[in-house]
Amino acid sequence: MTAIRRNIVTSAVSRDQYLQGVRLLDQEFPGVTAQDVFNFLQANFPQIQMQGRQQPLSTYDIFVLWHIVAMSVPLSVGNAAHSGPIFLPWHRMYLIQLEIHLQRVLNDVDFGLPYWDWAEDGELPTSQQHTTTLWSANGVGESRGAVTLGPVGDMQVRLFNFSQNSILSDNPRPIQRQASNASARRLPRKSEVQEALDALAYDEPNWDNNTEQHRNILEGWHNGPALHNRVHVWVGGDMGPGSSPNDPIFYLNHCNVDRIWEAWMMNNSRDYRPQVGEGPAGHRINDFMVSIIGDSLRPIDVLDPSQWYSYDDLNVAG
Repeated sequence: MTAIRRNIVTSAVSRDQYLQGVRLLDQEFPGVTAQDVFNFLQANFPQIQMQGRQQPLSTYDIFVLWHIVAMSVPLSVGNAAHSGPIFLPWHRMYLIQLEIHLQRVLNDVDFGLPYWDWAEDGELPTSQQHTTTLWSANGVGESRGAVTLGPVGDMQVRLFNFSQNSILSDNPRPIQRQASNASARRLPRKSEVQEALDALAYDEPNWDNNTEQHRNILEGWHNGPALHNRVHVWVGGDMGPGSSPNDPIFYLNHCNVDRIWEAWMMNNSRDYRPQVGEGPAGHRINDFMVSIIGDSLRPIDVLDPSQWYSYDDLNVAG
């Protein structure tokens, strides 16, 4: 049986399990320290500098580290997770691994990551978008300032990407947000999601953040910040830098992004480009993607996610 990913706003069971699960991962210390990470980076990714305090790191922190590492590995276009065709398959691989670890700590092999349908909230008046029930003690905590309410209020930020290719092992502190800030007052709307669905191809030359096909529209560079990028900017705070997975909203955003991609894939024969022998190295369909948790997969391995999960609703712009 595969997991079913459900809307966090309409499924209280999925919401409560997710919040419990990320809290458990943040409180699970597998014996990895900041010094271990420093040594790992020096041996494998010397371009990433790390400083700060020595402290134990949680399983959740290692997922934060993985995202920072992928952003710090330059490819011929963008980096190993963003600004090129690899964006959607890399994050699908990443979400699958988080889902597996959540299933483990929850002792529930059928648990599916919930998604936040931010385009639904994007139809609300701008002044109401950061005051929905999602941003409460029963949800993900406050939309502005330090997050202290609910299970997320117990989580701590320990690794922070304070500048490009630089990580700070910081004194543990609460997650910070600044929703609906000056850089992005509103969330994406359904009409913008429809634009991504209407794209005729997955990607195209020059395979970068100037293309006008599905991947780049959904990533949010086209007429941006839009869609995925806009959500990061709108939430602000810890959702801004490469250490953005510190905020559990990160995974709810990316699960919805993956849901939109899946809706597009269902109607476009699971098209992916670049294929073998075309496009930039690192982004091709058979190129292995950067992983520090679990097996490294290729885009071709994740184009059909049905062995892992499905979505309860693929009406993403309705």
